[in-house]
Amino acid sequence: MRQPPASAYSSNSGQPVSGLPVFLLLGLLIAAPLRAQVDLALLNELVELARSGAPQLALARMDKLQPAPVEDLTGWMSWERERIYILQAMGANTLIRARLAELPQDVPDDFERWALTRRAAAEIDTGDTTRARATLRGLLWRAVDGLRLEDTGPWRRMVVRTYLSDGLLDDARTALVRYRYDFGDGNPEWRWLTARVELRTGHPDTALMLLAEEKQGVGKVLQLIARLGAASADPAQIMDEAVKLAGAEAVEARVKGLLLGVAARAAAAGGRPMDEVRYLEQALAQPFDEEIGRHLLHLDADRLWDAYLALGQAWGNREQRLLGRDEDWYFPATEAMEKEPLHARTLFAVLAEYGSEPQRRSLAHEYLVSLLEDRPGGERLVQRLYLESARYRDLSKLPRVIRYRLIDQALEKGDLGTASRLMAGLKAPPRGTDRFEWDLRRARVAVFTGDLNDGVQLLDQLLDGDGLGDGKRIDRLLQVIFDLQTLQQHEQALALFDRLLAHELDLQQRRELLFWKADSYQALNKHGDAAWFYLKSATLGDPRAMDPWAQTARYRAARSLASAGYLEDARQIYRSLLRATRDKGRRTVLQGELQRLRLLATKATKGSEAR
Repeated sequence: MRQPPASAYSSNSGQPVSGLPVFLLLGLLIAAPLRAQVDLALLNELVELARSGAPQLALARMDKLQPAPVEDLTGWMSWERERIYILQAMGANTLIRARLAELPQDVPDDFERWALTRRAAAEIDTGDTTRARATLRGLLWRAVDGLRLEDTGPWRRMVVRTYLSDGLLDDARTALVRYRYDFGDGNPEWRWLTARVELRTGHPDTALMLLAEEKQGVGKVLQLIARLGAASADPAQIMDEAVKLAGAEAVEARVKGLLLGVAARAAAAGGRPMDEVRYLEQALAQPFDEEIGRHLLHLDADRLWDAYLALGQAWGNREQRLLGRDEDWYFPATEAMEKEPLHARTLFAVLAEYGSEPQRRSLAHEYLVSLLEDRPGGERLVQRLYLESARYRDLSKLPRVIRYRLIDQALEKGDLGTASRLMAGLKAPPRGTDRFEWDLRRARVAVFTGDLNDGVQLLDQLLDGDGLGDGKRIDRLLQVIFDLQTLQQHEQALALFDRLLAHELDLQQRRELLFWKADSYQALNKHGDAAWFYLKSATLGDPRAMDPWAQTARYRAARSLASAGYLEDARQIYRSLLRATRDKGRRTVLQGELQRLRLLATKATKGSEAR
């Protein structure tokens, strides 16, 4: 369950900051210069947390700790840059677009340019090239007055990439001619983009002239593609060279995917179908430039499905196995799983497509996915194989066992949009899954994808059920109510808190629920109600309690009372907290709050006298 901090006082962000040392909490509560320094220390910790393999946890902490732009715009921008870099590393382009759809007022021009550039890149990577061009044109128009010509080069190259993605090759060529006129041909990205246009228009020899000296990276990938298209191509040599380059330790993942795509295409050109399947699997398990992969290498899920089926049927013909006789494919596939896994995957793909009964086709899919997920990058490969294939454009045609698996993967990645699409029409939980957990997942996805009524209705149904007594279940359900609070749906959250309070709960659970209920009243600017529930949380079970929970709740109550105009009540609570603590830092915070109350009282008195 979400917990307040071990110390008595938390940030004013609306949520307690659990587990932070006192000196960090003080930094969040007092002078801006100190807060900025402390935020930087926290931010560095979260960046390292993301790099160490827990980016979702880092982002969740950022949600609680990032300063609001109206309070500290400079601090907000520092946090926002790191947030976007973490999302980029996760490949979460949809989240980047949503995050950068609107910027706070008064952000500096350099930050706005950076943010819009990142947004345009995310728009390109999600295939929304028309929107990306609009974003980039806006950047270029604004740049007329304040930037040097060379500063616009990256945006102009991105525009060319959108033309290539849309197949607007004449526009791409015209833009590249203008680019060369303005910047010359020294920039390698200009050569690469020009070579891509030449390859797309069937001129591999011209592309090869531009790429003759390339030794690594995207330039080398394009050179190998050009060599494959040349009349004197040696597919076997090109395949071996691409595989060797892909195996280099320093190769970037996006380049590795393209090199393996080259190897797959060379294998197909050289009549080596088994190698084609092998390298297609490996390529699709890697990230890669979609335009190069799709248009120059024909690297996509349906090509792998076709390659599986062609190879499998060739083996079947050679071994006289008949489609429709499932045992002819099933038994050799299971026997090959350990020693010849590629052979097994191919046979399971044939059985998944041509099995005589739905249950057997579903089982074959399950075997295929299990084998693929055991491989490096297997999760990405499975997602592409099923979510990017024309075979399964209608998600209702996906085998249920695969849909459930993909839902779990999407939820783990935080891709709630995909999870929602996959859940559509699926009301029964997967085999072996608890109904409560399944409906809770559905509720969370519904809440985050905007189907608030459906989400709240599911939560109501769970509260009506008999199986809520488990404390862990209450904690899990609360996480979805916290999501409602995050989305500022406080009225719905309050109604659900009230329903939870009607259940049998232990004392601490009740204190916690009252605290979160107070948070929602505070967010609704109902400060008197918020103070009431904070104090109920503090005193439930012991009117004089001063444990860490009670101190935090009392501190929040005092701030709410001050906001409601009950200055003397707030003063009394701050004084009681001063008497209860000997910690120097906390006492400094409380004395600052008392000084703030004196200023408010003086201002109120002067206003009354003036009237």
